[in-house]
Amino acid sequence: MPDNTGKVSRLAQSAYDSPYSRSGAPSPHPTGDPYAPLRARALSTLAEMGYDPNTMIERGVLWAEDQDPFGHVKQSRFMHFLGIGFHRTMESYDEYLSEQEYNDMIHAKSVIPVVRKYDLEIRRQVKYPDSLIVATRPDSMEPTRYYGTTSLFSLQQQAIVAEVKGSVTFIDAGTGRPTDIRNRGDGWPKVCEAYVEKVASAQAKKQNWDMKKPKSKHSKI
Repeated sequence: MPDNTGKVSRLAQSAYDSPYSRSGAPSPHPTGDPYAPLRARALSTLAEMGYDPNTMIERGVLWAEDQDPFGHVKQSRFMHFLGIGFHRTMESYDEYLSEQEYNDMIHAKSVIPVVRKYDLEIRRQVKYPDSLIVATRPDSMEPTRYYGTTSLFSLQQQAIVAEVKGSVTFIDAGTGRPTDIRNRGDGWPKVCEAYVEKVASAQAKKQNWDMKKPKSKHSKI
């Protein structure tokens, strides 16, 4: 927490990596957690923008591992963080698939979601200390493909700092060809139906957000 001069300690600035910032901690964070109000604002904003709260995850920036010699988060790390969002989306299929169907997907024995293409936009530089929320918004669902937007939202900057728009193709592991998941087992048609509904809900929220909030002129690198 800030001292009598208003200064926040270095430990508090990286408190996002402390177990005391997690649920289940026996007491509030010993140094205070300056990210708590920032996190609340970020989650509220992302939900309004149509991002899926179930698949969101937070990743704190590490001083040594994530930065380049110039003190900025490396491009390769952006892709590492965004890849977590893809995996979280894949894990969400568990709600609709049987245990066997899910395990077959994970072990490439049936249907596997494979990244088809993506376009990365790095909007802002990110520096330590900071923590990024990885959030995914479903954009479109077809029987053989899923389209989505995965973004990194900086708690410090209260803005999207990087974004990937891309698509995933559902592949038959046996043939290596796209497959219509509506015709695959009991659970896969449920995945398709559920994501059609998720797309409709997410895009309605996005449209409402876009109407309320004129597109900002974010700086580009």
